[in-house]
Amino acid sequence: MYKVLSFTEAKTLAMTEFYRRLLPCLCAVSLVGTQLPEANAAPTEPNQFATQQLAPASNVPHLKDIGQSEAGLSPSATSSRDAANSVSLVSAEDDLAAETSSAVLENKQEEVAAELRVAMLQEKQEAESSGNDNDQPSADSSRVDLLKQIDVVIAQQQSATSSNEDHDAQVASLKQLLTRLADGKIEDRTPPYSIVYQDGLKESVRNANTRLLSAESSVVSARDAAETAKLELDDRAKTLRQRKETSTPATESEIQIAELEQKLAEEMLVLRRQELSIAEANQSIAKLQLEIEEKKLVIVGDHIVFTREMLEQKLDDFDLREIELKQQVARLKNELHFAERRWMAARQETDSTPNAGPELTERVDSLKVAQMTLQNHSSLINQQLQRIPILKKAWERRFLVVTNQAERKERQAWVEETEQQIEQIERDRRARQFKLDELRVNQSNVEAKIDAINGSNPAVRRWLESKRDSLAKQVEVYNSSVISLDNAERTLQRLKNQIDGEPGRSVSEIIEDTWDQTQRVWNYELANIEDTSLTVGKVCSSVLLLFIGFMLARWFSALLGRRLPKWGVEEAAAHAIESLTFYALLITLGLTALRYANVPLTVFTFLGGAVAIGVGFGSQNILNNFISGLILLAERPIKVGDLVSVDGTLGNVTTIGARSTQIRTGENQDIIVPNSKFLENNVTNLTRRDDRLRTSVTIGVAYGSNLDSVLRLLARAASEQSGVLERPKPMVWFNDFGDNALVFQVHFWIQAKNVTQMRMIETGVRLKIDSMFREAEIVIAFPQRDLHIQASRPIDLRLIGSNGPSQRDLDSIGDAA
Repeated sequence: MYKVLSFTEAKTLAMTEFYRRLLPCLCAVSLVGTQLPEANAAPTEPNQFATQQLAPASNVPHLKDIGQSEAGLSPSATSSRDAANSVSLVSAEDDLAAETSSAVLENKQEEVAAELRVAMLQEKQEAESSGNDNDQPSADSSRVDLLKQIDVVIAQQQSATSSNEDHDAQVASLKQLLTRLADGKIEDRTPPYSIVYQDGLKESVRNANTRLLSAESSVVSARDAAETAKLELDDRAKTLRQRKETSTPATESEIQIAELEQKLAEEMLVLRRQELSIAEANQSIAKLQLEIEEKKLVIVGDHIVFTREMLEQKLDDFDLREIELKQQVARLKNELHFAERRWMAARQETDSTPNAGPELTERVDSLKVAQMTLQNHSSLINQQLQRIPILKKAWERRFLVVTNQAERKERQAWVEETEQQIEQIERDRRARQFKLDELRVNQSNVEAKIDAINGSNPAVRRWLESKRDSLAKQVEVYNSSVISLDNAERTLQRLKNQIDGEPGRSVSEIIEDTWDQTQRVWNYELANIEDTSLTVGKVCSSVLLLFIGFMLARWFSALLGRRLPKWGVEEAAAHAIESLTFYALLITLGLTALRYANVPLTVFTFLGGAVAIGVGFGSQNILNNFISGLILLAERPIKVGDLVSVDGTLGNVTTIGARSTQIRTGENQDIIVPNSKFLENNVTNLTRRDDRLRTSVTIGVAYGSNLDSVLRLLARAASEQSGVLERPKPMVWFNDFGDNALVFQVHFWIQAKNVTQMRMIETGVRLKIDSMFREAEIVIAFPQRDLHIQASRPIDLRLIGSNGPSQRDLDSIGDAA
């Protein structure tokens, strides 16, 4: 069975029921071959369609002819066409007007009505002959259903034709109006125009834009529906061709059903094309309306006036509206008191009843919902009353802007205030939309309960219906409130657009606005500390003061460090004073910057405790090194330039920082040593008191050497070396009898500030010693080993080689030995 589209299902079912009730009235009429009197008009459907007259049975075309015929074509003409040709004709755009003319549609409807009467009589006869025992639908029943559907579709085509005619007339009227507007004049209006009229035109343009978007969406939907109907028609034509190719006398009824299904698809395609035409006409109308409203707006734009009388009239309207709303609030207040008493009485009755039934429960809920409806209504009206002064002020500001009586600063402040008010309205609208969604869900739940009762408990049903009505009232109230919010937002938006749409600013005004905006940003409050405002300007100034203070502190401390040695201060002391001065200036400038920003120092009381606890545990090593650095700078156990030995590393102190000390070794490597190491571990400061150092050179001479000469030459080598101090004199010690040498050690004093100088002097002494020992032929010992071999008999010696002695020679040597 062909599936009827959703929007015609209800109508088709109603027609089917009507024809079923009509069958007993036709039982007395002759069936096949009987001439029906023309005076006996067929009963019409209870709808808007025109009454159809019964045609003589002999003149009624066969079902097959109806399936193949088209609107406006005679049966003889259609008999020579197949289904494919009819599909192409129906789908042709040029024939749409001819196919859907009033005369053609009336002819098609008469043919379908006549065929439908015949099919219904045949269905009646078949049902009587079969005894009504078969529940399966017969072929005649299927034909009846399809013919009813075709009849409904043709009736819809007639309605669509009327709509197209109305649209054509409307389009022609709008085009004429647009032509008249080309002269730059509006009918029934003479310039100058009021600003209220201009607002109405802007609202009309906005509405026309909305209608145009809706019309464009309808065109897309209608085009998709027409494409779907075309595909459905192609499928039906294909099915009909296949059944005709395999037709037999037994399948004649199936072919007739297929022809009717194709006919229904053809009419559906025509209807869909009509709907597409209607949608396109609506789109054209929407475009013309938008063009007309925009043209009017352009004409009005140059002749707008806003007088004091107009403003007073608008403010009087707001005053009247305010009086009406206050009266509504007073009335709702009385109704709310009555509703509260009813709800309290019902609740007390429910609480006093041991086993309260569903009627009492629903009664309490219904009265509570009614009470909430009144409360919400009163609350929304009060909010609307609160917006009336805002809207009145907006109109007053519009008047000042239009008449150029407002300063630029005032207008800028008005724009910011208006934007905030619009944002608040947006928030209120979202909240009310959520409330509307909640109310609709509650309505659905109540409707489900009403359907579940199904008349079994009238009292409960009555209270549920009362609750549903209360919820519907709330929905109506919230919808009205949303509309009120939209009107208020448009009023505020007009003020904002009025200010934004002013002529361009001059250079001086741009500079003034930029300076004002900079000042607002500069004075923006970031925080409030003990009634003290912390602004962006204070933060930026404090940061800038800290940066400049840091640079000045570093410059001043460095300058002081360079000048102090010239004033007789030791270099190490000057470095310590430089570091302490830098830290003192930095702390002073930091406190000054905080004071400038109005940040009370008492804030750091708690902060200091937190730092003492948190940093004391988490950063104790850093604090330990920092404090150690301060101690090193104050006590000066080491100073810059000292030659120190830390964990076997020998080097000069180059920098004493807040956390660590830098030592440079003789290999020109910088070693970073935490300050705490100089206080916790043993550190050798070779130049703490002065830069005189005692060093030594160790040397071993061979056994048998002249020891007096060795002592004399060693002392002489140390004395003659440049860099060795004369006082105290060099000393030579005979240290030990070594395994391979006699060990001597010469000690001498030098004046050196770093490892390099010390190593160079020691190298010179060693070179002197080597030179003098060579002249005196004193051998500098080196490791020697004596090998003693003990054997029971002489050792045989053999020389192997081409030039060596022979075995006989070796034997003779052995005998001689």
